[in-house]
Amino acid sequence: MKRKVTQCAAENVCVSLVQTEMTSDDYNNPVDTTNALILPVKTKKKKAKKADDKVINRKKNEARKRRLEQTEAKISKAKRKKLMKIMERKKKKESRESLLENLMQYQLPTGTLSKLTAEVHPRKPVKSEDFVPKKLSNLAGRKCISLPVKKEPVQENYYETGSESEDDISLTEKVISMNTESSKCVLGDNDVREKQLEDSTDRRQKNSTSQNTNESKIKIKCNEVHLLEPGTSELDVANLPVKISSVRNKISILKDTQKSKFVPVHRSENIEAQRSKLPIYAEEQNIMEAINDNCATIIYGETGSGKTTQLPQFLYEAGYAHDGKLIGITEPRRMAAISMAARVAQEMNLPNAVSYQIKYEGNRSVETSILFMTDGVLMKEMQKDVMLSAYSVIVIDEAHERSMYSDVLIGLLTRIAPYRVRIGSPLKLIIMSATLRLDDFRNKRLFPVSLPPVLNIDARQYPVSVHFERRTPENYLTAAFHKICEIHEKKGPGTILVFLSGKLERNKLELKKTVSNKSKKTEKSVKDELTEDRFADADNLDCDDSGSEIHEVNFCPEASRTQNSSTLPLFCLPLYSLLSSKKQQRIFEPTPDGHRMCVIATNVAETSLTIPAVRYVVDSGREKRRHYDPVTGVSQFLVSWISQASADQRAGRAGRVQPGEVYRLYSSAVYSDFEKFSPPEILSKPVDQLMLHLKSMNIIKVANFPFPTPPDEDSLEEAEKRLIRLGALQVTMKNNIKEARISLLGKTLSIFPLAPTFAKILVMANQHSLMAHACCLVAALSVREPLIPLYSLRGENVEETQALIFEALKQRRSWCPPGQARNFGDLTVILRAILSAEASEGSGSEEECHRLGVRRKALIEIRKLRQQLTKIINLKCPQDKPFTVKLDMKPPTDEETLMLRQIVIASLTDNIARRVDPIANQSVPKGAYQSQKLKDYVYIDPSSVLFKDEPDWVLYQEIIERKDKKFMQNVICVEEHWLPRLANTYCHFTPIKEAEPRYDSATDTVLTFVNGTFSDRRWPLGKVEQPLPVNINLYRYFAQFFLDGSVCPPLATYVTSRVRLLEVWKNKSEYLLDEYLEWLPKFLHEKVQMNWPPN
Repeated sequence: MKRKVTQCAAENVCVSLVQTEMTSDDYNNPVDTTNALILPVKTKKKKAKKADDKVINRKKNEARKRRLEQTEAKISKAKRKKLMKIMERKKKKESRESLLENLMQYQLPTGTLSKLTAEVHPRKPVKSEDFVPKKLSNLAGRKCISLPVKKEPVQENYYETGSESEDDISLTEKVISMNTESSKCVLGDNDVREKQLEDSTDRRQKNSTSQNTNESKIKIKCNEVHLLEPGTSELDVANLPVKISSVRNKISILKDTQKSKFVPVHRSENIEAQRSKLPIYAEEQNIMEAINDNCATIIYGETGSGKTTQLPQFLYEAGYAHDGKLIGITEPRRMAAISMAARVAQEMNLPNAVSYQIKYEGNRSVETSILFMTDGVLMKEMQKDVMLSAYSVIVIDEAHERSMYSDVLIGLLTRIAPYRVRIGSPLKLIIMSATLRLDDFRNKRLFPVSLPPVLNIDARQYPVSVHFERRTPENYLTAAFHKICEIHEKKGPGTILVFLSGKLERNKLELKKTVSNKSKKTEKSVKDELTEDRFADADNLDCDDSGSEIHEVNFCPEASRTQNSSTLPLFCLPLYSLLSSKKQQRIFEPTPDGHRMCVIATNVAETSLTIPAVRYVVDSGREKRRHYDPVTGVSQFLVSWISQASADQRAGRAGRVQPGEVYRLYSSAVYSDFEKFSPPEILSKPVDQLMLHLKSMNIIKVANFPFPTPPDEDSLEEAEKRLIRLGALQVTMKNNIKEARISLLGKTLSIFPLAPTFAKILVMANQHSLMAHACCLVAALSVREPLIPLYSLRGENVEETQALIFEALKQRRSWCPPGQARNFGDLTVILRAILSAEASEGSGSEEECHRLGVRRKALIEIRKLRQQLTKIINLKCPQDKPFTVKLDMKPPTDEETLMLRQIVIASLTDNIARRVDPIANQSVPKGAYQSQKLKDYVYIDPSSVLFKDEPDWVLYQEIIERKDKKFMQNVICVEEHWLPRLANTYCHFTPIKEAEPRYDSATDTVLTFVNGTFSDRRWPLGKVEQPLPVNINLYRYFAQFFLDGSVCPPLATYVTSRVRLLEVWKNKSEYLLDEYLEWLPKFLHEKVQMNWPPN
């Protein structure tokens, strides 16, 4: 027991020790009940603070503050923006209650609100139901549950649009893509019931037509699309990634909500048999499934597969033409639109349901369901209805030819088609190409969300053997002639198709003489004639395919070789774009008995048409292509090599009905050096009219427009500068950024189917009552080569040819007597030639046109364009009397000619050139001129009536390069003193210090003399009078002229000096005060009144 007690005592002592330490430190209790033997703990004495410690603490605090400031300065801009947003949210929460209270004061009663009707959104949003049921009726139903359908990713526009109308604003909205993985239903098992799938599609249809507030939001980061479901916060975005690569090329399981329709078409047995042989006939189901399931589809098939004629019939039978909708097919050429419409109407046995519409003509009616048209017609229709609400399908045919307007249509339709799906009225886009150049159409610039599927249609092709030349001949015309003779003599029956470059009148006229049936010339004589110098420059003809003329010839090539009577004669037919429709259709007619057909064509026969029974193809490998410099504006037509794709297209003409042969008049090495594809047309043409059309659709940044192949940036910049100087565009500021928007004048110019410069001529002529003559002149200038070129005139010999050219020049000069008519130059010749041909008794007959030197085809086109412009003028620019086309219109008088010349100068100022006079120690070629852009000299064309006059200043329509020399076409005289007034935007003025301003009562302006220069070349204009710029000097000089009586002459009799003025002010202090205040801003009125009268 003692041992235990001792242990407890020791424990108590330890506890007391600890307690003593705590109490002595913390509480300092004076009463200490612990053991006296335990010594108290000594407390540490605190040191007294000195003055030095305060200084140290202050320095520490300052250092701490500096560190905090440095830390705050290191905050990134992103973090600072987040902090600012948080502060803004706090401020909004603080002011939210007061804001709601203020709004409640202006809220209408519920009874009043129910009576109001909405005009902007007439449809009430339908609340979407949950796709997944909240409860299950049985366990077996779990397998049929599908995941909720995610909202589809949104496709944003790449180009900025204006905000002038609701239609334009709607184009800038986000468009829902159709082919996304989010529209897929992931099913739990294969035994899904059809009824549940139909219910889901019905709900999806309702939800797509309504504009819910719970629409999905999209955030694209690093090729990921994050879909925010309703009720999902931004913090949960990372849990919902969907790769774009997984979205691409996914077809939705949910089919089109509309029930499939079948429209029967009754065809003859012969037509059905012919259709069944086409390669595309077996692919109808695959094609229609792809079209139904996708917003856009690309179909590739070589010419002859039947895609152009059969696809519209597939769409018609599938019900795409019901409810009054149209199936639109665009063609790059008028001839193709006319011939394809006739063929489809014949096959369907529905002549009223299939129509065509081209420039100036068409047979479109109320019963039309399938419409073939040129791409320019559809482009013009989009200016009236940008959504193309009348169409259910748009087919862009021959997209591989890359015409300018087809490229623009593809860019627009890739934005419009998804939007039409969103508003519940789908528009299908189908792009058809005959080459494998598909990368330009399948890119993210056109389809940023999902790429369209590509369907390959195999062409029906018999074996075709291709023959190259060992050496490329220098003169391809001679080689083509001999190859035709060789095929005709040694090969079996079959049509011969010859591809040449362009206008070959010289060669064809020579063929008329040398290879007629009665000719007995030898092969050597024919060869000598074809190799003369007059054919050596055939490659330099200054005309394109649109002006190609290949005359009809009946000849027998073997007659020039031997007297072999057993060989049948050739029946040659021309084929080019400007040939009349009636003559173009002759190639489809049967060949006359005892003849072999030979079609001499340009590149128009490469695509769009399938010439029957072609067995032999002779390919020269050349084409006449337009080369355009976007900076200088100079265009030239040169005979150049074709591309490999064009060569393959030409070879595909043979072997359609039987094995064929292709003879290429060039070596295989030359073929390997060809470009793979021809450059798009948008790279070789001015884009002024195209830019004006896009600006009229409120597309501000044309450079951001989704072109399949974007044009050169320099071309767009130069076009925009020209339109600004023309007045069609005006520069505005938005967010401190300059933007070129369309002006009121530009909107008027975009109405006319003309170049902006020609449209401005009509607008200015309307102000001076010159619309009749201006309309005829503009129509003639818009048609290429209205007059027969002098170089194309040929007689039986050289003397006769010279006589024909002399007579033509003499007639042209007779139309330009000295005076205003002569100064109007070549435009006077064109205008009087057209008026004379129209006023003739034969109303422009072939004989009368040839006598006047007018092309019959051009005259008809000019007449149609005048009629079209007349309709537009009467519709858009109503006048006191309706404007009509008068065929017996008289030529303009001298006064009217003078005004027309000034209007043309004010519209085509960019085409003014100045004569270069010889300078000391510098030789200048005779007749040399300098244009505003070109470095090289330019010359007046020898066929011009002003060729010998050589005026100091001239204006031309265009510059054509021929034989390494640049010639100005359609030249008129320009007066130097007109330029500051008519071309003010092209002039530069510098003030003259010693010049004394004067007041001009006629114009009511203060004028002064300045030194003027013209264009960027700074051609001197000498001293010219210009209005004084708006500054303080203008007000000073105006006050001076006001006081001396120049402004108000009646005041001059009362106040003629400063002394007299002061005397009047003594008697009447407010004299002239009211008159003076009218010329000052209002904020200065009070100050002037206090200091009046001035001393």
